Amino acid sequence: MLSSFLQSLAAKLVEEILKRLVEWLTPKALRSVPHRASPNCPRCGGYGVRRWAPGGMSVVFLLSLLAFVWGFGVTLLGVPVVVLTVVGAVLSDGGAVLPALLALLGLPFSATVMIVGAFGLAWYHSYPPKWCARCHGRWPRRDRDEYLRATRPVFTCGCGQRLRVPRAAAGARLRCPRCRTEHTTPAPAGQHL
Repeated sequence: MLSSFLQSLAAKLVEEILKRLVEWLTPKALRSVPHRASPNCPRCGGYGVRRWAPGGMSVVFLLSLLAFVWGFGVTLLGVPVVVLTVVGAVLSDGGAVLPALLALLGLPFSATVMIVGAFGLAWYHSYPPKWCARCHGRWPRRDRDEYLRATRPVFTCGCGQRLRVPRAAAGARLRCPRCRTEHTTPAPAGQHL
């Protein structure tokens, strides 16, 4: 009876941890981009933008996407496995310590694979946009260094949409395409209104 109670308690605990982890980690993983260039379309704000990248970068993008998805999935699913393994090791009076340690060592590896995949995706998204699959917008070829220097500051709306701020429009009104709220654009660094 005590064993079934502990199993149901552990299952509810793992379910709650997994739910909290998904609520906290998924928006951060999907919306945060560790580079200056936004992965969104400059016109419609959607994803699915092809880039003016060298030929081998599409392979890097695909491998990075697979690494990120695999690392994110294994990290997300590995947390309940680690919790259950540690709970099992505690309940069995130390008999299953080795599987618990191996499960604990697996999480940093999958998290590292996820981070490497995110940096590969960021490298691909640092190239200038070529065309958008959503709004069918097209842009001329540009050099990557020029594109990174010329990118406008990015402002994040309360809904999570990233908006590019025009350099000449400091203090102007900017409307979010997703939630339709208006924001006053911040002044660029080194410039005061």
